[in-house]
Amino acid sequence: MADLKGSLSKGLTAINVKTSTFLEAKKIQTYISTLNAEIEGLQKEIGRLAYEEWQENGTVSLAKIGEPLMEISRKKQTIEEQKKAAEELELKEQQILGTSESQKPSKIFCPNCGQAYDTPVKFCRKCGTKLQ
Repeated sequence: MADLKGSLSKGLTAINVKTSTFLEAKKIQTYISTLNAEIEGLQKEIGRLAYEEWQENGTVSLAKIGEPLMEISRKKQTIEEQKKAAEELELKEQQILGTSESQKPSKIFCPNCGQAYDTPVKFCRKCGTKLQ
């Protein structure tokens, strides 16, 4: 009877850890997707500002587009931090559940949208970016 309770307890703990890890990973992926969409908007804004200034002056200076460029840089840095957080989250799950790298295939993350794949794929199913 105690063995059954122990097995049940371990099973529930594993489900709890996997569920919380999955939810946290999805939050990170959603945040990365939001940041990528914001970067695209900033890139369009930079293009518009550069074109308007070029039309007026015949040249483009960093004065008008410098701030959006810096914002893109900050957002890309945040994306890298979030990708590291996702990797750390996976490592914590493996430590808690006692699984090793040899038992679990490594995940591939899309560099554009952050979508995770357990099996090797050539293109991201979410955004179409080439992965290999």
